[in-house]
Amino acid sequence: MFKLPHYNQELILKEPFGNNAFDYERRSQSHPEPYIRVAPLLSFPSAAAALQKFQIGITPAFEIYDQDKLRAMPGMMNFLQFPEATSGRPIFVFDNHNHAFFFWHISAQQSQISEPLLLIHIDQHKDARIPTSLISAEDARDPELLFEYTNFTLNVGNFIPPAIKTDLLSNVITIDSEATIKAFKTPAQPFILDIDLDFFAPELDYIGNQHKLDLIRELLPKAAMTTIATSPYFIDQDLAQKYLEAIFN
Repeated sequence: MFKLPHYNQELILKEPFGNNAFDYERRSQSHPEPYIRVAPLLSFPSAAAALQKFQIGITPAFEIYDQDKLRAMPGMMNFLQFPEATSGRPIFVFDNHNHAFFFWHISAQQSQISEPLLLIHIDQHKDARIPTSLISAEDARDPELLFEYTNFTLNVGNFIPPAIKTDLLSNVITIDSEATIKAFKTPAQPFILDIDLDFFAPELDYIGNQHKLDLIRELLPKAAMTTIATSPYFIDQDLAQKYLEAIFN
C-alpha cells in the first residue's frame, strides 16, 4: 500500500500507474523516468477568490504521444475548492478528471452529500471504461486507500464505473451533444454536477457555447456538489480558464 498525502501537497507520479501509464514505455525512450504532477488542493471562501488564484503550472499533468509527437501538457498549479454562492455546497476544480472520484467520496463521507446520487456528467466523453480493478465500498471509506486508488489505478477515462460499484452513484445522465442538452430536464432528485471543460473545446462549438453555459449556471445552485475538470489533454488550458471564469461570472 502506498502511504500518500490526501491532496495537501503535490504528488509526483513516476511509476507507470494511473494517468502516468499512458505511453509509459515509449516515453521512457525519450527521457528516463517519465512523470506527471498531481497538484495540491487549496480552499477559498468564494469562487471569485479561488479564480484569482487559478494558474497553469509548468510541470506536465498529462503526457502522451499524439501522431508520433510527444505532448507534455501542464495542469493546474493548485486544485481549487470553494462553496457555491447560493447553496454553499462544495465545488472542486482540478485538471485530470479522475480526481472527481476522490472528491465525490470524501464529500459523502464528510456528510456534505447523501448517497447514492444521480450524476449529471457534462463532457464530450463518457469516461465509462472499466479500470483494471474496482475498489470496494468499504475501502473507499479509507482516505488513504481512496487517494491511492484515484491516482494509481484510475485514469481520465475510467472513473465513473467504480463510483457506481461503491454505491455512491445511483445513475448517470451524460450530456455530450446538442440533442442531449435539448432533451435534458432538471431532475427533482439530488444530484452531483460533474463538468469537463473539454465540452467547450473548439470541435464542439457547433453546439453553442451559450447553451452550455446557461445549462451549467442553472444546475450549479441545485447540485449537491460540483466537480469541474480542466482536462489538459483535451482542451487548451487558457481556453479552459476562459470558460471556467465565464461559468462563475
